[in-house]
Amino acid sequence: MSRREFIKLSGASSAFLVIGLKLPEVMSATDSSIDPVLKSNIWIKIDKHNFCTVTLPESELGQGIYTGLATLVAEELDIDWQKIKIERATSLSIYGYQSTGGSNSIRKRWFMFREMAAITRQVFIQAAAKIWGVPEINCYTRNATVHDASSDKQLRYADLITQANLQTLPEKVELKSTDSFNLIGKNIQRIDALNKVNGEAVFGADVQIPDMLIATTIHAPVFGSTIGKINTEEALKLSGVVKVIKIQDAVAVIAKNTWSAFQAAKLVDIQWQLKSNGLDSDTIKRDMQLALKEEGITVVETGKDDISSGVEKISVEYSAPFQAHATMEPMCCCAHIHDGVCEVWAPTQSPSKAKSVAKAFYYNLSDQLLNKVKSLLKLQAVEDVIVHTTYSGGGFGRRLQQDFVAEAVQIAINVSRPVKLIWSREEDIQHDFYRTTAMAKLQASLNSDGYPVSISHRIVSPSLRESLRPGSLASRNGIDGSAVGGAVNIPYDVKHHKVTYKEYRTSIPLGHWRSVGSSINAFHIEAFIDELAALKNIDAFKYRQSLLANSPRLLNTLNQVAELSQWKRDAHGYYGIACHSSFGSHVSQVAKLVNDNGKLKIEHIYCVIDCGLSVNPDVVKSQLEGSIIYALSSLKSEITILNGRVKQSNFHDYSLLRFNRAPLISCRIVDSSQDPGGVGEPGVPPAIPAVLNAVFAATGNRIRDLPVKPSVLVV
Repeated sequence: MSRREFIKLSGASSAFLVIGLKLPEVMSATDSSIDPVLKSNIWIKIDKHNFCTVTLPESELGQGIYTGLATLVAEELDIDWQKIKIERATSLSIYGYQSTGGSNSIRKRWFMFREMAAITRQVFIQAAAKIWGVPEINCYTRNATVHDASSDKQLRYADLITQANLQTLPEKVELKSTDSFNLIGKNIQRIDALNKVNGEAVFGADVQIPDMLIATTIHAPVFGSTIGKINTEEALKLSGVVKVIKIQDAVAVIAKNTWSAFQAAKLVDIQWQLKSNGLDSDTIKRDMQLALKEEGITVVETGKDDISSGVEKISVEYSAPFQAHATMEPMCCCAHIHDGVCEVWAPTQSPSKAKSVAKAFYYNLSDQLLNKVKSLLKLQAVEDVIVHTTYSGGGFGRRLQQDFVAEAVQIAINVSRPVKLIWSREEDIQHDFYRTTAMAKLQASLNSDGYPVSISHRIVSPSLRESLRPGSLASRNGIDGSAVGGAVNIPYDVKHHKVTYKEYRTSIPLGHWRSVGSSINAFHIEAFIDELAALKNIDAFKYRQSLLANSPRLLNTLNQVAELSQWKRDAHGYYGIACHSSFGSHVSQVAKLVNDNGKLKIEHIYCVIDCGLSVNPDVVKSQLEGSIIYALSSLKSEITILNGRVKQSNFHDYSLLRFNRAPLISCRIVDSSQDPGGVGEPGVPPAIPAVLNAVFAATGNRIRDLPVKPSVLVV
């Protein structure tokens, strides 16, 4: 879309200036169906106190996106950072489709939010020039004030609101050059830091509404089973318990407080109609190993597979297990149906999906009841399902699925009060949308110098796409892009490269997991490259150097991480290296292991990223550190299935990296003026192979199947 197609000036109030954004899905800012209580189409608002309020369409999951987007506005608007306020957009359709994932928030808003702010700034210049009767070129802005370069005249933005609202949009707007940035690229304080420290930040589990009830849900222990008879007698005897009800796929316990709800849930006697689904980790692994012997569907093939050009053939197999998301804040959601409106407060990554799910269950009310509650409505033409997005205690892709929202709405339909649903940790671990398991067979033909001229990558895994949208894989020729992500675009210079995919069907629910396919395929590829280097007794760093001539940005990070880590200069350390490009960024990592009383432990992870222009380097480093910790946790954890149910239930048997086991992490950001790449996920993929390659350096043994045994590596 052109700028003129999607940017418009909206609002004619003298109280504030509003610059609106017109997206394809967005209704007109003057549409009568917009709730008049809310400010319609607000993205940037300047008030009479010279404060700028930025309404944000992305979910804050701890990744710092509120700070990042607000920085773009403050930079182009020439306004003091202390004068910036933020509001989270509601799910009103005027704000367009909202979903946060794929390390895409800054990338997709990079020009959009800067241009919005630059237009706002130019409108103020137009207004001031009109008042002073001077050419616009004479005017410049600084600290939310327009100055006349030919005199001492100046006017605050707040003083120009009335005149600014009379201006037409400029035909052309010039964005700041990177060398003139005052905020972008600087370590400015996170805009949500204070509220998180003092406890004012409201996460999903923090939501409090007068007269609110608490609920928790119990799900079938075996995938695909249904609810039979329920005996609630003992549960209802507990003080504070209000009722126990059936909802779709679960039983809900509703109480006056969390303790009563959780304790009563243990006392509900449910006769599950268990489904014999044959799901078992050992069976899944055996069947996938058989499938790996078959060719699969060709996803990509470049160059010619000239067998004669290779003098040596290598073939290796790898596997990765199911993984849970294990967010620190379990699934939770508050819902209230009142006055013809269904309101939802949720720590969701996709308010738009949450709204669709809530609406589906809200309209399942009987026509008679629905007409009754609508008759209570005093305001006309209001959207009747509203999602308020709270802060999230972690997301990692789990909160893209809205099952917890659906449950909260169903429960709210059965009570006349607001109700907050909170899952137990056990329910959260055992009823996740898991990262898929996968197996891979990699084959290479090496030339006389020991470098690959051909690499073949055979992948077998369940389909994330098919799990979320049954039947959709057929329209994509049987290829799941998530399953082959990070495999189809290897950076290494080989004459022939082939990737095939074969789907393994399973009823285990799958979901997006931090860095998705790259989290698995980078492990397989980077471990394989390391094996080739070791086979020919070539240094792993230099081996990669020789193959990355056509990937200069990734090569640069590789060179820098070798320098940062002082590659192999410590005779008492064992080093592993890996690199990977994903989500528009390029990352290389080195893992340093040491012997600690006869056991290997990870002492230090070195990481270099080229993510283009870094909006806030401190936030980028925090994201890299979090990504590495998340990746290292997956070295020791796995989800296993026995008799159709998940064996793990809490942190005692699905273990995450503890503080006392966390290594030192050193991060470096490549200085770049390129447009920003993603940051939240690219740090995950290279961490796992870097550590495993270091294990080989220490022991001479290759780990090709995860998780790592505690006897081999202490994580």
